Amino acid sequence: MVLAFRFPDVGEGIHEGEIVRWLVHEGDSVRLDQPMVEVETDKAVVEIPAPQAGTIVRLAVREGETIQVGEVLVVIGETGAPAQPAALPPAPASVSVVGSLDIALTELPPAPEMARATPAVMPPARRVLAIPSVRKLARDLGVDLTMVTPTGPHGRIRREDVLQAAKPSQPQPQRASSTAPVSPPALEHGPVEYQPLSALRRTIARTMVTAATTAVPVTTTDEVDVTELVALRERSAEAAAVQQVHLTLLPFMMKAVVAALQQHPTLNASLDEAQQRLVLKRYYHLGIATDTPEGLIVPVVKTVDQKSLLTLASELAHLTELARTRRIALPDLQGGTFTISNYGAIGGIFATPMLLLPQVAILGVGKLLRKPVVYHEEIAVRTLLPLSLTFDHRALDGAEAQRFLNTVMTYLANPARLLLTL
Repeated sequence: MVLAFRFPDVGEGIHEGEIVRWLVHEGDSVRLDQPMVEVETDKAVVEIPAPQAGTIVRLAVREGETIQVGEVLVVIGETGAPAQPAALPPAPASVSVVGSLDIALTELPPAPEMARATPAVMPPARRVLAIPSVRKLARDLGVDLTMVTPTGPHGRIRREDVLQAAKPSQPQPQRASSTAPVSPPALEHGPVEYQPLSALRRTIARTMVTAATTAVPVTTTDEVDVTELVALRERSAEAAAVQQVHLTLLPFMMKAVVAALQQHPTLNASLDEAQQRLVLKRYYHLGIATDTPEGLIVPVVKTVDQKSLLTLASELAHLTELARTRRIALPDLQGGTFTISNYGAIGGIFATPMLLLPQVAILGVGKLLRKPVVYHEEIAVRTLLPLSLTFDHRALDGAEAQRFLNTVMTYLANPARLLLTL
């Protein structure tokens, strides 16, 4: 028997993925759970394992193409069977569970019978890339998708393409003949280059639009004197290095944030609009916004209140590396209750961080500044840390947000008091 293996639902509301790299070729033998392909979703790059041992009959999607959940990814035959062209079946009526993924499987008749039933002179049909809602629109309007010119990324048909194809053809007005070529509008002012948006960038765009149009974000800013904290970090760095841990200021800030959240629980919450209530989280999972070559990813460090500074530093380094190489697992991107964006590591003093819904607050951290300030009634050069707190005004007011920020600053300015909370 031949098995049509469909792109599985990998969780977290993911509906499609982009084929990054095939790890097998047609005709290869694979064993159960052998990695077959790397797929980029809007969260991470994941490896899809083989659901059974056998021979790769057909790779149904090329590298760089986008595939929807439920579409055929690869066709696998019996072990030792020669690779034969296989027609793709209709969507399966049932879903089997293999490992941690929901895998859609469909059994096909033996490949030789299928080969005999398929006329050799029949040309292959053009692969139509369109999401289910666009396909339904085409059916409702009586539009043949194979005749529609796609304008989306990787040849995907968009809703606008279907609507355009459904318009009745209009006679073109007569124009004066001209031998001069007409430049496309995009080229009128000079050469351009097109860069398709990756799955991650498309997700970031949707998330930012949702946050900007749903929440009521307000940002408050302040500066805190962290001279003593910086000195403590420098004294602790050598001891941490002995344990092969690079200790930065971020674990200290995470501890200060958690200590403040415990005193101001309305910032460690999410807004349940349907039930008109605030959901206060009694656990502390901090998301750490991480810059990657493909875009912003937010790994989540779990149970920060229960971990030591060295443990937090070690986990941060590990998760950051996984995020930057797009190898991070989906559970490590889920469950955050509050987020820290350390844009100061790149540069910048103050910013207006965007909320990561359904969280109600996010703390932005600027770069350390050496500035002359009044200290004990004298002018002294101290190390200041700029902070920007964005909060959802639907969930809390500015006074409570500022009280939370004041508490964070108290711990950062007095590391001895912070250590008492560890």
